[in-house]
This record gives sequence, C-alpha cells and structure tokens, in this order.
Amino acid sequence: MAKSDSQPTQRPPMNVYTAMLLLSFVAISVGCLLLSLDLFSRRLPLRP
Repeated sequence: MAKSDSQPTQRPPMNVYTAMLLLSFVAISVGCLLLSLDLFSRRLPLRP
C-alpha cells in the first residue's frame, strides 16, 4: 500500500476568503432573523 492510502485524507486548512464568506453569511442570517422577529412582533402587514 502507498503511504497516502493508509492515512485518511484531510481537508486543507480554511483560508481567509472562506472565513470571511462564512462570517458574512452568519452576519446576514442573524440580521434577517432579527428583522423577521421584529416584523412579527409588530404584526404583519406593516402599517406606519
């Protein structure tokens, strides 16, 4: 057997761009969740 077959393949470490993409996805998701909770607490449909 080859040396690479005996060990499980590991993922390469996360680079900066992947971390920034993940961080922006989490930030947008949390913002949308807070916005939706605020809108539902004010009862839809919206009125001024």
